[in-house]
Amino acid sequence: MSSGGVPRLAREQVVRLWLDRQGLSRPRGRRLTRRALVEHLERAGGLQLDSVNVVDRAHYLTLWSRFGPYDRQTVDRWIYHDRIAYEFIAHEACIEPLCRLPLSRRYMREFDPRSDWWRQRKADAGVRRAVLRRIRGEGPLESADFENPSGAKGGWWSWKIEKMALEWLFRRGRLAVSDRRSFRRVYDLAERVYPPGPAASRREWEDSWLLQGLAANGVATEAHLAGYLTAPRLSAAERRAVLARNLKRGRVREVAVDGLPGAWFALAETLDGLGRLPRPRGTNLLCPFDSLLWQRRRAEDLLDFRYRVEIYVPPPRRVHGYYVLPILHAGRLVGRLDPKFDRRAGRLLVRRLQVEPGFDGGEAFRSGLAGALADLAAFLGAGDVDLPAGWRGLS
Repeated sequence: MSSGGVPRLAREQVVRLWLDRQGLSRPRGRRLTRRALVEHLERAGGLQLDSVNVVDRAHYLTLWSRFGPYDRQTVDRWIYHDRIAYEFIAHEACIEPLCRLPLSRRYMREFDPRSDWWRQRKADAGVRRAVLRRIRGEGPLESADFENPSGAKGGWWSWKIEKMALEWLFRRGRLAVSDRRSFRRVYDLAERVYPPGPAASRREWEDSWLLQGLAANGVATEAHLAGYLTAPRLSAAERRAVLARNLKRGRVREVAVDGLPGAWFALAETLDGLGRLPRPRGTNLLCPFDSLLWQRRRAEDLLDFRYRVEIYVPPPRRVHGYYVLPILHAGRLVGRLDPKFDRRAGRLLVRRLQVEPGFDGGEAFRSGLAGALADLAAFLGAGDVDLPAGWRGLS
C-alpha cells in the first residue's frame, strides 16, 4: 500500500489486466460463438466499423485477432438478422451489445443537430420527412436508393442531402441500420429494428463513460478514458464530476501504478484476483481500429509504443505505412507491418515490416509472427504471403 492507503500496483499487473479485458492475452485462442461475440462486445463496449478495406473490414479484423478464422456471413447474420447487437455510436461508429441500447437512446435524445459540423450540413425538415415517408412505405433503403433530384451536396464526404437526412434521422433515433449491402448501410424505421425499451438517465449515460471504460481497460487514468468512448463526449469538468461521485459511492477505487505518475482508477471488483492473471503469450496482429488502440496515449504510457493511423497522411509524410498493423508479442507491442491483400492475385503483400528499436524476440518471435501471418492469410483466402527482404525466411 502506498501512503494514504491507496493500493499500489505493478505496471505489469496493469498491462496483464488490460490485455485480459480486451481479450488479447491469448492469440486467437477461442471459437467465435454467438455468446463469445456478445461477451466481447459487452466487455469492450463495441466493435469499431470502418470503410477502409485494404486488408479486411475493421470489425472483421478485430474479431480475427481474438478468435482466429471464422465465417463472416455467420457474424453478419447474428447482428443483422438475429439482432444480438446493433449499430450506433460508441467509439465512433460501432457494433454494440444490446445492453448498451438504453445508453444509445439517451444519445438520441441528447443529440443536438446545431452542434459540430451538423450545424451547417443538416438536411431540412422537408427532406427528412420525404426520406421517412419512403422508408415507411417501401421498407429498408440505402442512400443509393435516393436519386437526389436536387443534386445538392451535403458537405463533408460530399454526402448528398438525402444521405445527410438519413444520418440525421439515424442519430436522432428515428431510423436504424437494419443491414449492410457490400458494407453500405441499409436504413429502416427504428421501431422495426430496435427492441422496445427505455432510455438511460442522463446520469447513467455520463457514468457509462467511466464504468464502461474501466470495465474494458481495467486500470486507467482519466486521460486514458477520455477518448475511449466518444459517446458520451464529456467536458473535463463533467468527467471530474463523474469520477468524484463514483469514488464517493465506492463503485470506483483510486490506485497508484509503480513508475507512472498521476491518479489511476479501477472498478472496485476488478482489484480482486489481480495476482492470478496469467502471463500474456503468443504473437498477434491488431487492426488500426482495434479497441486496444482507441486511446493511443495509453499504449504510449503502458507499452512505450507510439502509434498513429496514417491513412490520411500524404504518402511522402508517412512514417510506417498506409494501413499499419501493430504486432503484439508476449504482452508487448513490439513492431508493425504494412500489409495489403491483393484479392485478384490471392496474395497477402507485406510492404514493410519493422520491430521496435532494441527488440530482439529471437526464434519465438519469428515463429509466432509466421504463424500469425499464415493465419491471417487463411482468413483472407490468400494463397501466398509476400514479405520484404530480410523477413522472407518467415514464410
